[in-house]
Amino acid sequence: MAYVGLAKPTVAKLDESSGTPKYTDGFTCGKAMALDINPQYAEGSLFADNKKSEYDNEFKYADVTLGTDTLPIQAHTVMFGHTVAKEGESGTSIKNRTTDSSNYVGLGIYMDEKVDGLKKYVAMWIYKVKFAEGQESFKTKGDNIEYQTPSIAGQAIGIDDDLWKETMIYDTEKEARDWIDEMAGIKKDQTQEGGGESGSGEPGGGEQGGEGSGGGTTSGEETGEKENGGETV
Repeated sequence: MAYVGLAKPTVAKLDESSGTPKYTDGFTCGKAMALDINPQYAEGSLFADNKKSEYDNEFKYADVTLGTDTLPIQAHTVMFGHTVAKEGESGTSIKNRTTDSSNYVGLGIYMDEKVDGLKKYVAMWIYKVKFAEGQESFKTKGDNIEYQTPSIAGQAIGIDDDLWKETMIYDTEKEARDWIDEMAGIKKDQTQEGGGESGSGEPGGGEQGGEGSGGGTTSGEETGEKENGGETV
C-alpha cells in the first residue's frame, strides 16, 4: 500500500450511556497535516525446555497524535471541556479552568491510497479517544514566513464490544467523506468545511462492529507493554 494523502479530520463527542455508542456535536477539526497511530500491547512469553514455547499479546490502547492547520472553536468545548462564550459584537472568550476535563470523542479521517496504479480512499474511524492539549509554541515574525501549527495527542481504547477502530475502502472520495459524516452523526445539510454545527445519531445508523456497517504526548514505557507497528500518515 502507498498512502499519498490525508484529509477531513472529523471529531464528535461520544455518548455510551445507552449502551450503544452515539456521537453528537460533530465537526471538521481543521485540515489534516499528520496522523500517528501507535498501538500498545501487553505481552507474555512462556519458556519450556530451554526455549520460548508460547507467546501472546493483547491490545491495551493506542497512542494517537493528530496535527492540523488549526483547532476550531468547537474543539475547545467538544474535545477539552472548556467554556466558550461570545463577548461583545465580534469577540469569543475561551476559558480554561483547572477543573476542565477532556471528553471521549470519535475521530474520523481518510487517506488516499495507490494500489496497482489505482487510487482508493481509505476512511478510518477511531471509536473512543481522549485527547489532551499539547505544548503551545509561538514565534515573532522574522525575515522568512514560518507557520506554527497545533498538534494534539491522546489515547484510544475500545468501546464496550472491544471495537476500537474501523476502516472502510472506497472507490470515490465522496463515499469516504459521507461515511465519516455518517459515523460522526453529521447530517448532509449541516456539513460545513472547516467545522460546523451538526446533528447527532448512532454511527453507521445502528449498532457497531457488524458486517457491512456503513459505517505533551501521553505515551511512556510500562511493564509488559511494547510498541508494535504504529501507523504514520
